[in-house]
Amino acid sequence: MDKTYTEISGWIIERIAHHAELNPEKVTPDTDIVNFRLDSLLMVNITSELEEWLGMELSPSIFWEMGTIAATTEWILENQEA
Repeated sequence: MDKTYTEISGWIIERIAHHAELNPEKVTPDTDIVNFRLDSLLMVNITSELEEWLGMELSPSIFWEMGTIAATTEWILENQEA
């Protein structure tokens, strides 16, 4: 079953907040990913977890390519298998 925008962005926010040691309320979908100061290896790990949760393959650099949680979520929504 396809996930909604709220489910996907919420999952990403929770994981980034956890790894960045931030309150999830401080992580907004439109903030540039680089502002969270997470290293690339950690972001690849988050991407791997996201792939497993979604059941779809993602580019290891999707967060860098999309730039924000919102843009990443939109890309996932547009590319989910129907």
